[in-house]
Amino acid sequence: MISTLLLLSIKADSAGFDRARLAQIPARMAQFVRENEIPGVVTLVRRKGKDVLFEAQGNATMDPLRKMEKDTVFHVMSMTKPITATAVMICAERGLLNLDDRVEQYVPALANLQLRQPDGGLKRAASGITIRNLLTHTSGLSGSDPGGLDDDSKRKLNLAEYVSRFGPDPLGFEPGSQISYSGPGITIAGRIVEIVTKRRFEEFLQQEIFDKLSMRDTTFFAPSSFVSRLARMYWFEDGRWQTSSEDPMRPGARFANPAGGLYSTASDMANFIQSFVDGKGSLLSPRSIHAMTTLQTGNLLSDGADLQGYGLGFSVIRHPAGSPSLRPTGSFGHTGAFGTEYWADPTTKCVVVYMSQSFNSRPRKTFNTMVNAAFVGP
Repeated sequence: MISTLLLLSIKADSAGFDRARLAQIPARMAQFVRENEIPGVVTLVRRKGKDVLFEAQGNATMDPLRKMEKDTVFHVMSMTKPITATAVMICAERGLLNLDDRVEQYVPALANLQLRQPDGGLKRAASGITIRNLLTHTSGLSGSDPGGLDDDSKRKLNLAEYVSRFGPDPLGFEPGSQISYSGPGITIAGRIVEIVTKRRFEEFLQQEIFDKLSMRDTTFFAPSSFVSRLARMYWFEDGRWQTSSEDPMRPGARFANPAGGLYSTASDMANFIQSFVDGKGSLLSPRSIHAMTTLQTGNLLSDGADLQGYGLGFSVIRHPAGSPSLRPTGSFGHTGAFGTEYWADPTTKCVVVYMSQSFNSRPRKTFNTMVNAAFVGP
């Protein structure tokens, strides 16, 4: 019989990866598990539509102990944002909205905005927020939920109710003049999709994105079948794994959060970002794909550093110093707050997915470095 390692080697050679270097990745991830840096992980590397690495190590839950599997379901958090941006672009291509439409056309509460001044005073904003500003994190909106909503209160609202909480809170800067990451801005973009399509956001994504890309395990509201497949969030402290008391199934949730509410699997996330790399099964035109995956924020600095900027929904590496993991300039993707990431390189046609549920980013960065070091082309 052909060994798993030999099969991996054959795939790696045909896909432009050094087989010995690629084969080191599962062992290194397993070591992170043994050393209690992460409870478990699923890693996937795909090139030109073919998986060259797809492995699971460790555990999805610690009590009871349940092994991590390739089809384990994760909270992907902000990996949701590029999917929301895709929904917006589908609407733009259908003539339902324009990227430079003022947001106040759809959310009147965001008209007549004020700017917060260094001395604490206010002045009228010179321009309104556009949909493009929402997708590039240049709106001036803060990263906080309106009205001080906590997570428990937020999940009981639907998307329309959440956005209705926005009032005339002052902006942090003139729209378009700076980058400041804003989850609520992406959430407002999702609400605009509902308004122009007259469909619930979660239904639009299901019918127009998930069904068409065979993303069978991606949803805002977890079915009962996910109970035995869902990974829990952990951190290691005082010699043991700690976890939140919150039910990860989010019982009773109504909020389809466009900024970070999806459950998904490694293969589903690979299917999504793959559609931006080779155009196969793509939901969007080549020009929309180009706009989403290339820098829209010019020379603006993200978090005060010349590291990365934003396309539409996707973060884009803009400088070699923008990645500690050898990711090439021009690669695009997004992380999730609970330890997940997907990214793609349009030049080499590589798609990379890392799925864990831990705040420890070191294993993820190590994985990305090893993947990039293993690529030899062509």
